[in-house]
Amino acid sequence: MKFVPNILKAFLINLCFIGIIFAGESCPSISPKVAADNPKDQTEAILNDIVCSFIDLQSSNDGNLASTLNLTKKKILPYIDLEYFTEMALSSHWNKLELKERKIFERDIKNSLIQEYISILSSFTDWENIQITINDYSQIENFANVKVSISLKNETGDTSVALKLIRTNRWKIYDLDYQTISIIDIKKMGYDSKIKRQGIEKLIQKMLKKS
Repeated sequence: MKFVPNILKAFLINLCFIGIIFAGESCPSISPKVAADNPKDQTEAILNDIVCSFIDLQSSNDGNLASTLNLTKKKILPYIDLEYFTEMALSSHWNKLELKERKIFERDIKNSLIQEYISILSSFTDWENIQITINDYSQIENFANVKVSISLKNETGDTSVALKLIRTNRWKIYDLDYQTISIIDIKKMGYDSKIKRQGIEKLIQKMLKKS
């Protein structure tokens, strides 16, 4: 589907937008380990930590793909609950899989997210006009939905984004909603289509060959 790459880029850019205003005000960042244990403060700390790290990388004139990839693995992936993301993306297929098969899908999602986003992270440098506001959040037990507004200086209108978080031993992001469509929705459509065409066992074998 032709619209998918553009949506994925919008997700990533908006995620970058979310962090920059915090980074500009409070770098060096406050670690999520010492921030208050609630969805709002953890979201601010997570995004701040990510963006401060990318600002430092760009300041060192080392924002190439390899350096950006290393930083992504250190500063973004630890804040994403890939296991829960994968479970939601596979939906009814999840319970039919053995543990090692679940890990294969989890690795596939991690690699695909990196491939889709890494070049944008590496090339995106114009942070100066971005403004961000965390509007509010809702929480039900260990799940939370944090609503964020993003706008540009001297322009009317803004963009609304919702980050979905889950808490096991700490709060982590597992999905991002943009204009009622989420990253999990897109991954789920992709897996459903592939499984319908070729079967889940053949798909797993293909993923193993790619790894």
